[in-house]
Amino acid sequence: MTSHPPSLTLAAAAAAFALAGCGQQAAKPAEAPAEVPAAPAAAPAPVAVAPAVDQAALKGLLSPDETLEVLSLDASGAASASGEVKGYKTTVYAVPVAQGQTLSVTFEPSNTNLYMNVVDAADTSGAAAHRGEVDGPNASVTAPKAGVYLIKPFQPRATARRGESGTFKLAVAVK
Repeated sequence: MTSHPPSLTLAAAAAAFALAGCGQQAAKPAEAPAEVPAAPAAAPAPVAVAPAVDQAALKGLLSPDETLEVLSLDASGAASASGEVKGYKTTVYAVPVAQGQTLSVTFEPSNTNLYMNVVDAADTSGAAAHRGEVDGPNASVTAPKAGVYLIKPFQPRATARRGESGTFKLAVAVK
């Protein structure tokens, strides 16, 4: 039991008595509402937005032996392509990737002298994000910022100079 100063207890009793004499009742403490309002819904997660592909700028990054093809991803973020490397001639594939998304590429060559590199088009250093000769035929690159990545099939210089050729298949996914 809590002890209150006598003057406070007396004042409360006098107020209750006065209200009772007027036909009124002392106010009851507020009751909690029967239903607690629902918490506001969480905001939807931001949708990753892939950048636009500037084909003219990308073509400026290619050698005269390379042609550009922009891959169109389906609703699940996948695409496939097939092509040929003949000497130095090949098709380079552009894929837009939003910040935080992962670009996965599976390269299936017809012979062991074909490789592919994955290059961030904005990286002017010339370094590949994935080096096929060293890293193998399966690439997985997570984009630190939105950008366009180029998938560049090739063969080593010795076989390219002899004009050798080979075909390949690509399976691409962006998630």
